Amino acid sequence: MNRLLTKYISKLRSPKVLVIGGILGILLIFISSLPFGEGQAAKAETANEFSTEQYRLSLQEEITEMVTQITGSKNVTVVITLESGIRYSYADTREEISSDKTEKEAQSSGSELKEGYITVKTADGGEQALLITAEMPEVRGVAIVCEGGDSEIISEKIQNTVTAALNITSKRVYICGRK
Repeated sequence: MNRLLTKYISKLRSPKVLVIGGILGILLIFISSLPFGEGQAAKAETANEFSTEQYRLSLQEEITEMVTQITGSKNVTVVITLESGIRYSYADTREEISSDKTEKEAQSSGSELKEGYITVKTADGGEQALLITAEMPEVRGVAIVCEGGDSEIISEKIQNTVTAALNITSKRVYICGRK
């Protein structure tokens, strides 16, 4: 068994095998640097991002579904307006540098404030500010048009449901019936 092992090891040390192994290693490194998976990673990253318009449409769909369940009618229109866009908070650093100088008859002092953002390296080698939070915009108002919206009982049920679901006051909700 030792002879077999020694025989294979001596064959592996031949220059031809070493050159072929080196070329295979370089090819593997080259292949791994090709952008095969980067397109999928970029698609996944953009899928995680959520725009203000997508947020508004998502809220409208949820409210439409709730109103449909209350009224029993599938003919419901909901329009939601938002205060602003998504607010992002980034990690930042603040450093205050103070200096005091004392000379024969004069004394002076000063301070300097340095501010900057903390950055992280991205998969493509660039830098990006470190995101701490993304705050969704507040709802400015909701308008609902549905069958039975003129009824006080149904209108009150819808208003209570919407104000509770969106955490807004009843002044921001308008409900009317469909003709």
